[in-house]
Amino acid sequence: MTEETLKKILSELEMIRKIKMIELTERGYSQSKIGDALGISQASVSRMMASKKVPNPKADKKPDKQ
Repeated sequence: MTEETLKKILSELEMIRKIKMIELTERGYSQSKIGDALGISQASVSRMMASKKVPNPKADKKPDKQ
């Protein structure tokens, strides 16, 4: 395998990890549970969410005003 192929594979794996992180966040999983599911630490999940602006539906929800 070439270095370019390995970089492409790693990039695709990172994208899959981010997609899964978003999915689990939307389902209400804690950062710790997300880390367990993805094989990374809670601190890594926190950093990724902060640096990549992964949406947090709980943080975005505001009470409905009628």
